[in-house]
Amino acid sequence: MSEENVKAEDRTVITLDEREYKESDLNDDQKALASELNVIARDMMQLEAQWNKLNRDKNYRIADFKNSVDAEEEKDD
Repeated sequence: MSEENVKAEDRTVITLDEREYKESDLNDDQKALASELNVIARDMMQLEAQWNKLNRDKNYRIADFKNSVDAEEEKDD
């Protein structure tokens, strides 16, 4: 076996419940599932980042709205 194949089989494919699974530990079905789980995890991280940005933007708009209402109320007094 070439050194590259050994390194590929020794790399961690997925970590689940604080346990690392190496490519050499998994059968073909498990490798496919691990690959799909890695894609899902990446997509979820992107969604989380998008949610955080949207939530921050929403909070800015709420603050701006409240400030405009307060400014109008002060004007009316």
